Amino acid sequence: MRTAEAEFDRRPGGVRAAAELAALVRESVAANAVREVLHLRLAGLGPAARRPQHQRLLRDALEPVLAAARTRVFDLPNGDVVAVAVPPGLVLENARLALLRALDPSAAEAVQSMRLPAGAAQLLAIAAESLGLAQVPEAPASSVDAAPINSFDLAMAERALSQADVEAMTLAQGVCRLDPEGEPAEPLWEDRRIAWASLAAAVLPGVDITACSTLQRRLARLAELRMLAEIGRPAAQLGWRRIGLPVTPATLAAPGFLKFDEGLPAGRRQDITLAFRPADILADPGGFATARDFARGRGYRLALDDAPVELLAILPPERLGLDLLRLRWSAELPVATSASLERALTQPESIVLVGVDRPAAIAWGWEVGVRVFQGGLVERRRRNG
Repeated sequence: MRTAEAEFDRRPGGVRAAAELAALVRESVAANAVREVLHLRLAGLGPAARRPQHQRLLRDALEPVLAAARTRVFDLPNGDVVAVAVPPGLVLENARLALLRALDPSAAEAVQSMRLPAGAAQLLAIAAESLGLAQVPEAPASSVDAAPINSFDLAMAERALSQADVEAMTLAQGVCRLDPEGEPAEPLWEDRRIAWASLAAAVLPGVDITACSTLQRRLARLAELRMLAEIGRPAAQLGWRRIGLPVTPATLAAPGFLKFDEGLPAGRRQDITLAFRPADILADPGGFATARDFARGRGYRLALDDAPVELLAILPPERLGLDLLRLRWSAELPVATSASLERALTQPESIVLVGVDRPAAIAWGWEVGVRVFQGGLVERRRRNG
């Protein structure tokens, strides 16, 4: 029989633990099953957490949890520990109190209790953050040399964004079909997204907007509505081309989107691909589901945006109800052994391989049946005919 100390030291799980935790959260929400949760954020404990004496204190506090028959413990990739138990979860409450006694008062916030299904979004975000996918600071972040922004600064930034030249803040890149037989690249649609450096320079000089997901989502909604307004202009309808752009769930609930949608000519919605970012889905699963169902009912194509292979275990494409998977290329992709990736590759026609900047990416895509690509190398091929 393994001891609690062996369980703690062994730190099983990693990506698999994050995936299993996400699956448990989804099951709890689907069944409306109440579960008690204890989250130990080791990153919040500082260097002291690595001292042998401190590790022994933590093991002693967690030992009853590890030994409990009706408790599941998840050791996440970033070192965090999440324990889930059926109510009343007294073992978790006792462990929480023991941890607080063992920790310095300044580290008390590293121990958090919550309950499913109410805490589903928060727990999914914890699982994603452990994979480096959705780190959300507590307050808007800024560059080292700039002072943190306040509500007045934010209001002025939003006003500036409402009047700025949206074209100067937009990156456009072609999504193309590439034939292994050597036919010229076939443009399918144009992907448009926010150029965050340009947007920041125009509305919040000196602030790294991408360092704070909360601030980025707020400004993204405004920028996306501006982009949609440009797409809906009568002049844009005369030179119509198929497009795709990422959106937040809140964007689709805004009056500006409803106005854009109502103004589209018949048949145009199916030419527009709306992509949902993984971090936005994890931050608000309910809002995503509402936005997805609304957009699907209106006839838009929907995609999971810019997904690394590690994310597929947390957000299985086959369960999201989306049309496309925008899979991000990496050198590790050809040797990945993810079961979720294998399932996704059974439908290669629904995959767009993005971030393609080298021939190896196209070669791998062709090998697994993918034919639609996006990236710097694809742009060069398209320009060269």
